[in-house]
Amino acid sequence: MKSRAKSIDFLSGGGRMGALMRAYDWASTPLGAPEGWPQSLRLTIRLMLNTNHPMFIWWGPELIQFYNDAYSLTMGPEMHPAALGARGRESWADIWPIIGPQIELVMAGEGATWNEDALVPINRHGKPEDVWWTYGYSPIDLEGKVGGVLVVCNDVTEQHLAREALRDHSRRLERQFEQAPGFMAVLQGPEHLFELANASYRMLVNNRDVIGKSVAEALPELVGQGFIELLDQVYRDGQTHVGRRVPVGLRDALGRLREVFLDFVYQPVFDATGEVTAIFVQGSDITEHVRAETHLKLVNDELKHRVKNTLAMVGSIATQTLRGSGSDAALLSFHQRLATFGRAHDILTATAWATAELETVIQSALASHVSNVSRVSTSGPPVTLGAKQALSLSLALHELATNASKYGALSSDAGTIAIDWAKRRGDRDNVFELNWRE
Repeated sequence: MKSRAKSIDFLSGGGRMGALMRAYDWASTPLGAPEGWPQSLRLTIRLMLNTNHPMFIWWGPELIQFYNDAYSLTMGPEMHPAALGARGRESWADIWPIIGPQIELVMAGEGATWNEDALVPINRHGKPEDVWWTYGYSPIDLEGKVGGVLVVCNDVTEQHLAREALRDHSRRLERQFEQAPGFMAVLQGPEHLFELANASYRMLVNNRDVIGKSVAEALPELVGQGFIELLDQVYRDGQTHVGRRVPVGLRDALGRLREVFLDFVYQPVFDATGEVTAIFVQGSDITEHVRAETHLKLVNDELKHRVKNTLAMVGSIATQTLRGSGSDAALLSFHQRLATFGRAHDILTATAWATAELETVIQSALASHVSNVSRVSTSGPPVTLGAKQALSLSLALHELATNASKYGALSSDAGTIAIDWAKRRGDRDNVFELNWRE
């Protein structure tokens, strides 16, 4: 008994798998009892059982199987512990097309194999599961030949899936960067070399090949316009630069210099040590918007001039018509209303006839009636009026101020006016309410 115990001491220890191996009926397998096993197999099993790294052994023509505790954790109930002592081809029949040729290569004495992040499915819970492995198959010597295969492996599924998730995330970011409506670019180093440029940026510079080139090399027309100096400053100081409605001269497809207007940001990119390593460029081409604004301003200025001429003509006609009729008070009131209308018109032309702020409309309507602004207080939330609302409210406020000047608070030096407004939810719609208190 002592001799037999000594002959199988290579199975001692080894945790749970060591205990399973000692209890296994090896005599019923082609290997026979453990005391008759080759020394190379004994040494390899002892090594395998006393390491925490997942290891597996196929031995002999039948590829009889051994594995340690660490490897058993990679196996589901479908495989463990049934795989211990079983024949390899039967245990791994579903993936034999993948691993079989590798095992046969090692068994034929043609060397070892190595695979990184390789997909080898395993039947863990009644069906194959996708599992990624980094593993190697190595020969175990037997009297100058190959007696078996030692597998040293790692289940790297979690790492693989994490890398794939990171790649997917990176690909999404790349697509978003490429398809962003605004232009974007990344400039590396103090030379400001183009590392990335999205489709909008390439379109802005007439699809020139800029990647790998410095800004001065890729866009030589920018030299002398101050942009290289701005980039140098951002890279040196680490301070973001914001440009608004900046005119830039860029070459078109025919080499002609054209003026565009840009909103842009030069954002420094810092490394882990806090040093600037790159500049992120982002912006929008607002050329059409600026040109449209310029055109609209010209149209508004012309319209403003014509309306004032028309109002002056109407005032002149009224003066000629009512002169000598004894209606001086009515004539004065008419002129005041025309003036109020003209001021409201000025507010609207200043905002392209779209909207006017309530506070501005109130101040304009009362300007000719109140010399001391402290006599009028206003309070309320910001309210934006449409053109029709602004004109109507201006005339209404003018009438209220006229009456206050004649009969109310503005008829004496002590009187004051408080104007407040609020927005509230009505039964069917939003309601705007303005209060005039004297």
